[in-house]
Amino acid sequence: MKSLDTIQKTFRVFQIITKIAYILSIVGASICAVGVLCVITWQNGGQVFSLLGEPIVFYGGTEGIRGALSALLTDMIFLITDAVLLFFAGRYIKTELAEGTPFTENGANIIRKLGIRFIYMPIVAAVISAVITVCLDVQERGDVSNLPGLITGLVLILASVIFRYGAELERKAHEALSENTKPEE
Repeated sequence: MKSLDTIQKTFRVFQIITKIAYILSIVGASICAVGVLCVITWQNGGQVFSLLGEPIVFYGGTEGIRGALSALLTDMIFLITDAVLLFFAGRYIKTELAEGTPFTENGANIIRKLGIRFIYMPIVAAVISAVITVCLDVQERGDVSNLPGLITGLVLILASVIFRYGAELERKAHEALSENTKPEE
């Protein structure tokens, strides 16, 4: 059972890391949202920041404002996506810690769903970001790859299969043990 204790301690560490990353993603998305509001205010001729009575303009020209708006909106979308994925990852970790082992049917189902989300959610975020970039008529910001999400999703789905198999083995072992300990008539 020493291995199970090590697994549980590792999951507790990952629970803390996941919570921190979740909070940082929400903070980052919030900062991007405030930035979007500032850019919209500047675009409409308003003043957000001033120094000694003079307005501070961070982006000159309309291309700079549109580029800033595009960058902030797309970053906000990716951070929100990360926060949602981290929320579901935290939920799995909480379930695993409550059940005391990763080898349960419930845990395998949750981690499979998490793997599927890791595959499709970054794709959806990339499509939404591309639409924003096109609507604002801004040059693309660079390559957006779903490869890390795809690999993570596939690994999580594989882990769910392994955990489901472990749950089946554990159930069979308990059934065999209970048959051996039944009083004979």
